Amino acid sequence: MPIRYLGEQDVDHLERGTALLGSGGGGQTGLPALLLRRGLAGRRVALLDREDLPGGHVVPIGLVGAVSVFTERLPSGGEWTRVLTAIVERTRVRCDGLISVEAGGGNGIIVFVAAAELGLPVLDADLTGRGLPRLDQTSMAALGEPLTPLAIGTADGRLLVLDGLPPSAAERIVRAALSEFGGWAAIALRPVPVTALDRVAIPGSLTYALRLGARHAACARGAAPYEMAGSLGGRVLATGRVLEVVRDHATAGFGRGSVIIRADRGGTLLRLEMENEYLLALSDGEPVASTPDILCVLDRVTGEPIFCDTVRAGAEVVALHLPGPPFWWRPEVVAAVAPRAFGLDLDPVARP
Repeated sequence: MPIRYLGEQDVDHLERGTALLGSGGGGQTGLPALLLRRGLAGRRVALLDREDLPGGHVVPIGLVGAVSVFTERLPSGGEWTRVLTAIVERTRVRCDGLISVEAGGGNGIIVFVAAAELGLPVLDADLTGRGLPRLDQTSMAALGEPLTPLAIGTADGRLLVLDGLPPSAAERIVRAALSEFGGWAAIALRPVPVTALDRVAIPGSLTYALRLGARHAACARGAAPYEMAGSLGGRVLATGRVLEVVRDHATAGFGRGSVIIRADRGGTLLRLEMENEYLLALSDGEPVASTPDILCVLDRVTGEPIFCDTVRAGAEVVALHLPGPPFWWRPEVVAAVAPRAFGLDLDPVARP
């Protein structure tokens, strides 16, 4: 099969698809898409299948922190080079390509920004298959694989390398460091042997984002909600108006919140529980969908995804349920991303 190259013409579909996979989070996609269009000017980035790279190592790469701060403190254009160099020097392993730490939201785009900067190919895989907020909620961590050594770096040249830590400790230290680093940082994790990718990563996630984005572009404006849901491979949870958005920033960790939607049909109330992502949907109090599946809120007129940090009362919306990555439904890993992993005392809601 010929190698696929990502060009400027693909960015719109990638942006749409990664926004949907973000499940309301993963970081907004507008600025990463703008950076990618600039990075691809006159260039292409190879998007490889696993079979295109029979050996060697790939490095998971992305950004951590608040993407809202990322839009205020812009990258300088060398962050991913610095963190990758730090990992290569630490491990003495050559980097033959990159994979995304997270296919959902901005990180599904940032891997291509980094690849354009570094002149490396991207492998069609990632470590989450959707938007997830924590390093210890990556596929590698869920399988007991180490994430360290890892490196985080800032636009002004600061660099932190962590080694010998379990994923939960690495997550805590990285979050603490971000407050000193200005709110966001580039990140590179331990190199992964290409031969281990089928076991420790989620294959096909980036081409899936491109396909999902292409379908969304074809029906986003003017399509009936049920037509759009069918095209995206999901189902409609509610079509209606957002009555209320409640946010609680007093709890430790990520801010919590709820979105209440009154459905047009029958006046049913759909409540979405959220942190960085939409996590749980309840229809008149009955759980109807949850993580690890993907919950999306779309603008009813434009069809554009509405992120957790921008959803507002009064908006006319469509709430969708899309299937999550099969990886996260495996019995040995589902607890890492099920509702209880976010403090919601419910089992994951199986697909109907």
